[in-house]
Amino acid sequence: MERTYITVVAEVTPDGDLFPLTLRLDDGSEFTVDRRLGPPRRDLAKDGTSDWRFACLVNGRPVTLLYDADSHRWSIGSPLLQGGPIR
Repeated sequence: MERTYITVVAEVTPDGDLFPLTLRLDDGSEFTVDRRLGPPRRDLAKDGTSDWRFACLVNGRPVTLLYDADSHRWSIGSPLLQGGPIR
């Protein structure tokens, strides 16, 4: 699966916890993250990368955001892409 990298504005707490707040897609559309649904999980992906997975609600829809701590880049998981744009 090809990754779709996006811009994410996130908050880092004094304890080091990371909370995505806003995401921006390539077309310039911007969405507020309603809330993070739980603590991030670190999983080994099929392509060998190890990303932090953030299950979030965006406009009331579940979305998985992926954070690559090595490259400091965010990508978006398939739920948003399969379900079409969030409006």
